[in-house]
Amino acid sequence: MAKFILVMVFLIEQRWSYYIGKDLEEDGITTKQWLMALVIANGFKHAPSIQEVADAMSTTHQNVKQIASGMERQGLMRLERDEKNKRIIRLRVTEHCFRLFKSREEGDVRAVLSMFENISDDELRALFNVIAKMEHRADELYEGAKAMRKAKEC
Repeated sequence: MAKFILVMVFLIEQRWSYYIGKDLEEDGITTKQWLMALVIANGFKHAPSIQEVADAMSTTHQNVKQIASGMERQGLMRLERDEKNKRIIRLRVTEHCFRLFKSREEGDVRAVLSMFENISDDELRALFNVIAKMEHRADELYEGAKAMRKAKEC
């Protein structure tokens, strides 16, 4: 049963990514750009470094830099050198990005709600609790795998 659940989680992620991507298309942004902007705007009280965003999104420094560079070309993000350590690049969501997200807010809320419209409030609460446990375990496994990879590199 666990293997089936894993497959279903991956399939749901793929389908939701496609659904959200189609909705974002008209504004010229990708699902990954949308997710990164949400993570930066809501997950940090400061302009995070590329590595901090990579860690938060469980992806690579290179992947974050590539997505952020595309967003910078679109005027959605600024990549700035850290004042104290010039090797560090910090990411800052622009006012243009905030305006874009504000203009999309009502439609985005409707789209997200439609993804859960066949689930009762009680089922949503239960799902939230299960997903929180799954995320915690996924984080443990992810950190363990990263540590093993790092140990092999040494």
